[in-house]
Amino acid sequence: MVNLVSIICLLTIPALAQAQINIGFYKQEKSGLSLYTTAPLTAIHRIALCADPSDNPSACHWLKPNEFKQAEPVDDVMAEQTVMHYRMSRHISPGIKTGQGIAIINAEQVRRSANSSFIAIAQRKHYKILICTGVEGINLELLDGPRKLHSLYFYLGYDTLPTCENTGPIDVKSQ
Repeated sequence: MVNLVSIICLLTIPALAQAQINIGFYKQEKSGLSLYTTAPLTAIHRIALCADPSDNPSACHWLKPNEFKQAEPVDDVMAEQTVMHYRMSRHISPGIKTGQGIAIINAEQVRRSANSSFIAIAQRKHYKILICTGVEGINLELLDGPRKLHSLYFYLGYDTLPTCENTGPIDVKSQ
C-alpha cells in the first residue's frame, strides 16, 4: 500500500512542474468576462486577474480555471501566435472602473511594483510583468530576470498615450 501511495505522489510531481507561469488579458463585458492567453488552462492553474492600480489598489482577484469555458481562439497577428479565449458568465469585483486588466496564470503570489508593473512568485522564483501602452493598445511582457518568456499585445480600438519605449506592438520574432 505504501508503494502505491509513493507512486501516485511521484506521478503528480511532473504535472505540477509543468504548470508554467504565463500571462494574459481579461475584459469584462455585459455578458461576462473573457480571458485571452497563449496558455492552455488546466486544472492545476490558478489565475490572478489584476487591474490597473489607479483603478483599484486592492489585491488581484484569484480564480480557478474550472470557472472558465473555452471559446473560439483568437489569431493574434501582432504576436504571430494563437491566443486562447476563455469565457465565464459572471463578473469580478464591481468596484473596478475599467473593463480590462491583466491575467497572471499559475502564480502563487502577485504584488504590485513601481512603474505599472507586477512581481509574480511561482515555483520559488520571482518574475517581473511589465505593462506599457503603445499608440492603440497595451503591451505585456513576462520576464525571468533579463530573459523575456512571453509577450502579448492587446488592441484597445482607440488611441492611447504611448508609454512604451517602442510605441508599436512587441515583435516576438526578434526574441
